[in-house]
Amino acid sequence: MDKKTKILIPEIPGDWTARIRSGHLNIWNEALHGRPHRNGLPEVRMEPPEKGLYAERIGEAWYWVCGCERCLDRGKGYSYIVCHEHDRCITCHTHNTELPKNMTRWGKREGFRCGTCQDHLDATRKADALAKAAASGHSESDCSYTDAILCPHCASEQSSDDRYEDEAEAECGVCGGLYSLELHYSVSYTTMVAGKAPA
Repeated sequence: MDKKTKILIPEIPGDWTARIRSGHLNIWNEALHGRPHRNGLPEVRMEPPEKGLYAERIGEAWYWVCGCERCLDRGKGYSYIVCHEHDRCITCHTHNTELPKNMTRWGKREGFRCGTCQDHLDATRKADALAKAAASGHSESDCSYTDAILCPHCASEQSSDDRYEDEAEAECGVCGGLYSLELHYSVSYTTMVAGKAPA
């Protein structure tokens, strides 16, 4: 794709400004819950003529322009949309159209990783973590009263997001081992003046 692509969209008036994107779909004056947009203008939905383009208002008109981060040479930043050429697994580089339709695609910052590559990566991470834990003599006692949640099987640190109470059973995100989780809280005290000071 040419990163300098700039194709006029004559169907969209230049004074329209309410446009959102949903993947490759561009929506002007989105109607919500069956009600027209607050500006009273009709809703229009359009897909670009080529994958990787999106609508941008330039001056007083709308154009299809390149939105693929790879084509724009912006490094490995998050790409909201990609062109046909760059729609590939970031690990094995197999094109999306060549992968089975029912295969999971794992969204990543640079694009997607196919299910086969993700399974291989997960298996390697699991084997490495278990080997490292065994080599260091890791045991369940290393997981008591720690600042982070550690897997008692492989010593991998687990996410503490949204964990506010004990869990009877949780699964390690690295090795898949099951463990229970107890949360421990420390007590602190605050005092404030509530009446006259002693004489």
